[in-house]
Amino acid sequence: MRFHPRSVLSLVLGGTLLVLAQSHPVARAADAPETAPAPASPATSGVPESSSSGETELPKPTAEELRFVQLTNQERAKHGLRQLEIDPLLIAVARKHSAEMRDKDYFGHESPTPGIKTPLERFLLAATEVRRPAYACVGENLFYCSIVDVQRGHKALMNSPTHRENILFPRFEKMGVGIIKNARGEFWVTQMFLATTDPLVASKKLSSSRTNKK
Repeated sequence: MRFHPRSVLSLVLGGTLLVLAQSHPVARAADAPETAPAPASPATSGVPESSSSGETELPKPTAEELRFVQLTNQERAKHGLRQLEIDPLLIAVARKHSAEMRDKDYFGHESPTPGIKTPLERFLLAATEVRRPAYACVGENLFYCSIVDVQRGHKALMNSPTHRENILFPRFEKMGVGIIKNARGEFWVTQMFLATTDPLVASKKLSSSRTNKK
C-alpha cells in the first residue's frame, strides 16, 4: 500500500481487543480506538538492540511516542480512569509491527507473518523472552498519516467511537506506542494497551476480603 498524496492523507483502522486467559487465547473482535501521527524524531527500527552483555535492551519512548501516551492519559483523567504506565516491551512490539506494515506494504492488525498474525500473538512471543503473564488483555490501535502530526492523530482517534474504546477501556494498565517513518515523511503508528490483572481473580479476592471483614 503506497501513497503519494499531494494533500494530507490519514488512515485509522478499527482496533482489536484480545484476551489470554489461563493460557487459552480468546479473541473478542472489537472495533477499538487507534492511533495518530506524532511530531519529532521517528523510530528507525522496530527491533530492540542487544547490549554488549547479550541481554536485550528494551527501548525508551521517543518524544512523539511519549506525547501519544500523555494525550491518552489526559483523556482517561477526564473520565476518572487510571493512568497508563509506559511499558518498554509494548513499545518494542508496537515499533516492530509499524515497521512491518511500512516494509511489507500493508495496513492492518493481521500480520502476514506466521506466528505473529494477531496483536496477542505478537505480545506473547515477545513476553516469553521476559516474563509471560498468566493473563493478558491486549488492545491495539493503528494509524497512518502522510505527515507527522500527533495532535491530528489523537483527535482522529477520539472522534472514532471504536478507537475511543481502547483509549478509555477501564481495565488497561499499561501502554506502548511504536512510530516508524519513511524517507518521504509518512509515518505508521501502533498503539498497544495491556492489562495483566485477571478480572475474575481480582473479583474473587475482593469478595474474599469483604467476607473476612464481616
